[in-house]
Amino acid sequence: MQRQRKTVQVRILSAFIVLVISCAMVLPVQAAPIDRAPYAAVFDYIYYAQCYPDLQAVFGNDEAALFNHFITCGMAEGRQGNAEFNVQYYKARYADLQAAFGDDLPAYYMHYMTCGKAEGRQGNGVAVITEQKPAGGTNQTVSYITGPVSAAATAAESEYAYQVLAIMNQIRAENGLSTLTTTQELMNTAQMRAEEITVSFTHNRPDGSSCFTAFKQNGVSYRAAGENIAAGQNNPQYVMDCWMNSPGHRANILNPAFNHVGIGCYYFNGYYGIYWSQNFTD
Repeated sequence: MQRQRKTVQVRILSAFIVLVISCAMVLPVQAAPIDRAPYAAVFDYIYYAQCYPDLQAVFGNDEAALFNHFITCGMAEGRQGNAEFNVQYYKARYADLQAAFGDDLPAYYMHYMTCGKAEGRQGNGVAVITEQKPAGGTNQTVSYITGPVSAAATAAESEYAYQVLAIMNQIRAENGLSTLTTTQELMNTAQMRAEEITVSFTHNRPDGSSCFTAFKQNGVSYRAAGENIAAGQNNPQYVMDCWMNSPGHRANILNPAFNHVGIGCYYFNGYYGIYWSQNFTD
């Protein structure tokens, strides 16, 4: 996947053990702090905090603590350190690296920092999201895609779009509302809008016209319509949380007049990195 654009954007409690032996106080030797400079290509502490609310709740915007978390466990957990580099994408894209490093995730980071970026290797992308569910005692990969996809979207972007749909329909069901269905025309509209907001992050299109002209351009007719947009949220659950915590966006998601929706997901290199659109009609 090419594409690249804007996202935004531990505390370690050290126990000091003092031993008194023959009136001599002995302190444990402390490891030298890790130099953050070499990791600049793969780690942005503001991005890291904003992408992971659980970490921001604990560490705030403490750069040193966030970096320490990334090095000691975040990297192993598969957390993304900035919009430029996604370790799962990098691993999947380059078979030669996978043959060399296998599942050693830190090795992919080191490769990108020391030579991969200089070689022109692409470091970002949206990993395909699937679930592993037991079926007859074996693991079975289940895709979220259950309907039409935009011809302009990659398989990974389509997976993310349909995961958003699944989360949204669960929320609507919990609120006594009907589920939303997609159409080819609306999926095309939403993907078009997700790409357009990389140029103009507003409900107006890059040419200055209203977002609703994109509906008509893709053959969508309606009596009522709405749009939600977002940028920087690096996974479907996060973007849905952001929309549901915003009164205007939440109103669109829970509008009983809406029966159809298109969902766009577009990965673009830059500060935000990933862009989202929901386009609703009656």
